[in-house]
This record gives sequence, C-alpha cells and structure tokens, in this order.
Amino acid sequence: MYPWRRILIPTDFSTASQWAFDDAIHLAAATGAELVILHIRMTRTSRPGELRFPADPQLYEYAEQHELDMLRDRVRSAHADIATRLVVRQAPNPGAEICSTAADEDVDLIVISTHARHHIAHFIIGSTTMSVLRKPPAPVLAVRYGIRRRHGRMKKLVVPLHLEQSCEAAAKLAADIATREASEVHLVTLTKKTDVDRATALQEEFASRIFGDVNLQRAVVVSGDVEGELVKYCAEHDADMLVINAGDALGDVKKEIVRNAGLPVMMVPDKV
Repeated sequence: MYPWRRILIPTDFSTASQWAFDDAIHLAAATGAELVILHIRMTRTSRPGELRFPADPQLYEYAEQHELDMLRDRVRSAHADIATRLVVRQAPNPGAEICSTAADEDVDLIVISTHARHHIAHFIIGSTTMSVLRKPPAPVLAVRYGIRRRHGRMKKLVVPLHLEQSCEAAAKLAADIATREASEVHLVTLTKKTDVDRATALQEEFASRIFGDVNLQRAVVVSGDVEGELVKYCAEHDADMLVINAGDALGDVKKEIVRNAGLPVMMVPDKV
C-alpha cells in the first residue's frame, strides 16, 4: 500500500487541477513514485466516438504536449527527480475513465482537485471528483482548490474512528505512512455521551493492534456535529492530512468533510 509506486493525477490543465498537481509532485518525490498525468478528451454521451469539441488531432496533441511541458517545469521547479508520463484517453464520462485508467495502470494513489470544472465557488465538489470518490479503485487524495499549500506534508495525520463503520483500511494506511515518515497520528472519535466508553475502548484496540510504536494522540469528542467538529479539530491541531475510510457510499457527512476541510482528505477504499 505504501510507499507509493505509481500516482495518477487527472488534469484538465486548469489552475485548480494544478493546485493538486503540486501535492502530487511532492508525494511522488518522497517515495520515488512515477507520476502518471491523465488528460481526458471529452466525447459526446450519445456518440462516444465523437469528440465534444471536434478539432484536428494534431491540435489536441500540440496543446497536450504544451501543457505537459509546463507541468514538467513545475516538477523541475520543485527540485523533484521523478518520472512523469502523459496518458490521454477519450471518454464521455471522465469520472469512470479516471477509475478505469487507475485500474489499468495499477496505481497506488489518485490525487485529484475537488473543484467544479468551471469553479463558481471554492466549496463546490465537481461531478468528476464526486464520481471518483463514490467508489475509488485506489486511495484518493482530494485537494480543495485554494487551501493552504502543504507541499505533500504527511507529518500530522488525523484518522477518525467510527463506532458503527469500518475504519480498518484508513487506519492501516495511516500507520504505514506514519511508520515510514515518522508522522504523528491523531485518532479522533465523535460520539454521544453514552458511548464514550465504547469509543475509548475502540481507540485502545486500534492503538495496540495497528499503530504499535507510532507517535499517537487520542481524542474522544462528545458531539453530534461530526463534520463540523472534525474540520475544527484538524484546523486547531494544524493537521496535514485527514485519512478516512471510503466505505460503500459517499454519504452526506463525508461530502461535507471533503467540501469544507482546509486540508487534503485521503479517502481509502476497504480493499487496497
């Protein structure tokens, strides 16, 4: 699972997608991973073989090469010695194509911006990102456009533990990262007052079984506002990354966390 071997970064070459690209550069450099840059030429839903914006193929190739060269300049500016490769696909559904490419390329991580393609506001989760987050084929790092740059830092990770949902995959990934990067991990459980003892016992069990010698902090917070308290906790403790199990569905709480968190959010599927 970690360290990364191959990182996929979908891009529409917008300012917002470049914001996520910078994090991908630093994550790839930290582990020597290859950076696979994916650009999707949009086709019509009713006629998948027809480009939505028809043009000479050489024009597309020129534009894509130009943008790729610019992204590689960003890699050099970051003094990162990493391999980069451009993959171009044609598809009517970019979210599905991102997932398909991730499987074909056997990637360990997808780094994606949460912006809408025409970002009216920084708090909109684009439909492409949403479709990838619903059933991710690999861990997905969602980076909201405009948040403070962390340059791929993973020194302080927050892992929410839920009493009724599996958190195993997210905890194991966080433990792997923390062991290699000497990170500090915060286990946080939001719960009712009557369930404080259960929450404490759950944290104890995860601490001994998964985290071993990792530098661990634990917090049980009594609150019904899971999204608000979790976002607040991350801000107060200046966390670098929030690591959450993707689960079977992207519920409203997780959507709000991704939409409002001022830090990158890692969504981890159960099977990675």
